Amino acid sequence: MSYIDIHTHLTHERFAADLDTVIANAIARGLSHIVVNGLEPRSNRTILAMAQQYEVVQPALGIYPVILPDTVEPFSTADEITFIATQAAQGKLLAIGECGLDGHLVGEETFAAQERVFLHLCEVAMQHDLPVIVHSRKRERRVAEMLIHHGVSRVNLHCFCGKVKLAQRLAEEQGYYFSIPANSRVNQGFQRMLATLPLDRILTETDAPWLAPVRGERNEPQNVALTIEHFAIIRNLSQEEACQQVYRNFCNLVKLPIITS
Repeated sequence: MSYIDIHTHLTHERFAADLDTVIANAIARGLSHIVVNGLEPRSNRTILAMAQQYEVVQPALGIYPVILPDTVEPFSTADEITFIATQAAQGKLLAIGECGLDGHLVGEETFAAQERVFLHLCEVAMQHDLPVIVHSRKRERRVAEMLIHHGVSRVNLHCFCGKVKLAQRLAEEQGYYFSIPANSRVNQGFQRMLATLPLDRILTETDAPWLAPVRGERNEPQNVALTIEHFAIIRNLSQEEACQQVYRNFCNLVKLPIITS
């Protein structure tokens, strides 16, 4: 079985001491693709190097809508968008992400700049026929409005915390995908999405090192297997059927050939 983690942050300092082991554990558990998402220039470049070192790692470069001055060095968003576009043009990227809008950690004074960067990155994705991996916390409806208005069709809404009915509508009417984190067993919203979204629009993620199955522990890519187990139970599937469904969904989104044994 091929497990998929479409959204993780292995560039985080919590993986600095044992990254080789974390990736080896993921491969041993059956992961075929770990999509590491970028947030700013440093992580974007680290991801490109990581993808050269580990075959299982697939790069997604982006600009996180929340820029925290105490943790991120100042940078030019215009220059970074140009860099991401250049990497996309060279065929080095699987997706554009993480990108999107946030209304949880920052205030309205940042919204105009967030939307401008998000739109530019969506344009890069469309120009180079890549999917976007989207952050939408507390701005889910505005994200949906922008994606629909600008005709962005290849979309994964990661860790979607909006209304489940909105997720259902976006999956059914727009064909958007939704990646469910590894803490789904303790989150009613994620459980409802696993239970009600179209089977062909469900993906798995970890958002590691966050959102672990056990609160407070470090999350890591191998934990997507736990979400697959939960998904299978909820939808009355075998674990193999659930895993294959998510694998097909992933391949369809990123336009990779589906490999069958």
